[in-house]
Amino acid sequence: MANALIDMFRKFGCKSSAREVFDGMAVKDVYSWTTMVNVYAKCGHLESAAQLFEDMPRRNAVSWSCMIAAYSQANQPEEAVRLFKKMIEENVEPINATLVSVLPACAQLGCLDLGRWIYDNYIVSGKVVLTVNLGNAFIDMYAKCGDLDAASRLFAEMGERNVVSWNSMVMAHAVHGQSEQVLHLFEQLKGTGIVPDEITFLGLLSACSHSGLVSEGRRYFKEMKMGYQIEPKAEHYACMIDLLGKSGLLEEALEVAKGMPMEAGEAGWGALLNACRVHGNVEIGECAADKLVKLDPSDSGIYVLMCQIYASKSKWDQVKMLRMLMRDRGVKKNPGCSSIEVDGKCHEFLAADVLHVHSEDIYAALKNIYIHLKLEGYVPLT
Repeated sequence: MANALIDMFRKFGCKSSAREVFDGMAVKDVYSWTTMVNVYAKCGHLESAAQLFEDMPRRNAVSWSCMIAAYSQANQPEEAVRLFKKMIEENVEPINATLVSVLPACAQLGCLDLGRWIYDNYIVSGKVVLTVNLGNAFIDMYAKCGDLDAASRLFAEMGERNVVSWNSMVMAHAVHGQSEQVLHLFEQLKGTGIVPDEITFLGLLSACSHSGLVSEGRRYFKEMKMGYQIEPKAEHYACMIDLLGKSGLLEEALEVAKGMPMEAGEAGWGALLNACRVHGNVEIGECAADKLVKLDPSDSGIYVLMCQIYASKSKWDQVKMLRMLMRDRGVKKNPGCSSIEVDGKCHEFLAADVLHVHSEDIYAALKNIYIHLKLEGYVPLT
């Protein structure tokens, strides 16, 4: 009864009431502890959840899965992966829910080696059954880590698929700019009886944007409303703005941004500003930048893009003015950041970073690349 009460309070988000019942229990089993951990996790109190997890006298696979999921859903993939590895070290066999939770963390960190190890050790070996949800998680992980062939093979081998399965492949090809495969997948999907959803069309529009397929993008945007009664969201409009902008149709893109039933937001105006940078349109760029500054005046990217637009037109006074404005507002350009996995370990780099143990070798290699670029006639944009 006490366990049921804790779970009920969890569903209503009443952590204090749940904790009151938990503290008053004379006897607590592993389910009691796990449910209370889940209460804190669902309410966003990860520190309390982690502390309670560490205090548990006994933990099972469900307990571990609960905490791994909490970190993964809270955008803390490093902690999710760390806890998964600790779980394995303590000889606790993961269950389906564990893998479904840790794979998105692998995808976010680019831990392809770990993802492959999980597949070989638990799916190929038959220790864990490959359900539809787990298959979708693997497809997403492979695609985001760059192994599109593995994602395609797994998708082809799946005996059962749902709309998420199809969306995972559509988004995978879209992210990699493979528009033909995306359009082909969509035609296949329509023949399965599975109804596409808003994510499907987001992938379609994204693919059209990557490849500059204006007529196809317009058709799909219309089809989602007229054929499937799916009301476009801000993300769909942002894709259309990006598609039109990249294709040089800046006035039409501006009209789409202004005519949206909701505020265009950072994604929509940001796409338009970037398109203005590509095509050197100062007037529309200023309009987009003005909207973006009102949304987030501390975003350094807005000022940098406008500086590039002004510089492309030799408007150096405006460039100087913007840089002074950044200084006055205390806006600093965020350093570029990238990461790569080597032998199962993720390495993160910031712009001008010299903290890595192999920094000298890395910069020597970069210098060599720059030399070859200049020999090929490359002139940097300044």
